[in-house]
Amino acid sequence: MARYARTEGLLIEPLDEVWAAFCPASGETALLNNESAAILEILAAGAADEGTVCAELARDCDTDVALVAAQVADCWSKLIEAGLVRQAGPTRTMAG
Repeated sequence: MARYARTEGLLIEPLDEVWAAFCPASGETALLNNESAAILEILAAGAADEGTVCAELARDCDTDVALVAAQVADCWSKLIEAGLVRQAGPTRTMAG
């Protein structure tokens, strides 16, 4: 499963009902919904796959993982297109 990481140096600030995220790599600012901002908050701790992110969001919201996954499904491509998230390499294990 693909793992994703936040772009280094990303700055995120709340603005009323949305969030502003500045990407130093592109020099652009994107407006985000709460779900996208929550994904970026979780990825601040390190790279993770979609399942891990959705499980953590579900735990935080005390709701079903499948429901959360459906709610954030469209967020991933938008975060990647905006340059806020990138695909991370695989996790290294002692065997590999």
